[in-house]
Amino acid sequence: MSVENTIQALQDYCTKNSGDTLGQIWNGKNGTYYWNTGRSTTGGLVNGVVRKLAGIDASGRQIWVVAGSFKIDPNGTILRFTGLPKKDQVLLSNVGSLTTKASQLVKETELA
Repeated sequence: MSVENTIQALQDYCTKNSGDTLGQIWNGKNGTYYWNTGRSTTGGLVNGVVRKLAGIDASGRQIWVVAGSFKIDPNGTILRFTGLPKKDQVLLSNVGSLTTKASQLVKETELA
C-alpha cells in the first residue's frame, strides 16, 4: 500500500506544481517533465519513464523526449526519479509512508 500512497502524493505534487489534472507533469529546475509508470516487478517495485518537454512542433504539438526513469520501492521509498529534486523525493516518500501508517492505525482502531 505504501507505493500507492507515494504515487498519490506524487500526483498531488504534480497537480499543485503545474496544474496538470492527471498529476503527471511538473515544472522542474531544468524544464517541464512528464512521468508515466511502466511494468511493476513481481516484488512490487514500480518503475517508469520520465520525459522532458523538448519543444513544440509547427502544428502546436508538444515534443517529449526521454530524460530518464524512476523506481519506487514497494515500501514507498523513491529510489530514483529523474528531474525531481532529491529533497522532494524524500518528502514524497515520507508522505506516502505516513499515509500508510495512518491507514493502518485507523484499521487497528476499527478492529478494537
